[in-house]
Amino acid sequence: MTAGDTEPRQTAAEIQAEIDREQRRLAETLDELGVQARPANIARRQVAKVKERGTRILDEARALVVGGGAVRVESHLVHPEEGSIVLRGDDKVVTTYQSRGRLPPEALILAAGVGTVVVVGVVAWAVRRKRK
Repeated sequence: MTAGDTEPRQTAAEIQAEIDREQRRLAETLDELGVQARPANIARRQVAKVKERGTRILDEARALVVGGGAVRVESHLVHPEEGSIVLRGDDKVVTTYQSRGRLPPEALILAAGVGTVVVVGVVAWAVRRKRK
C-alpha cells in the first residue's frame, strides 16, 4: 500500500458541501411535488383535461349532426393587410378541418346519454301534460 491509497479522496468539508447540495436539491424537489400535489392544482389540471376532451367530443357530435366527414380543428380571424380600406365584414375566418376517422367511445356514450335525457324529458313532459 502506498501513502496515496490511505488518504481520503474528499475532505470532510467537501463531503459536507456535497451533502448540503443534495439536501437543497431534495428540498426543492419536495417543494415542487408539494405544489403539484395540492388539491387545487390537481383539480385545475383535471378540469383542463375535461374541457379539452369535452371540446373534442362536442366537435364530433356537431359533425355527426351536421354531417360530413371532417371535424373542425381550429378557427382564427384573418385581418386585412395594413393600409387597405376595410369595409364591414372584410375580416375572414379561416377554419382548419381534419378528416374524421372512427368515432371515439366518448362520443358514442355522449350521444346515448343525450338521447336518453331527451327521451326521458319528452316522456315526463307528456305525462305531466296529460295529468293537467
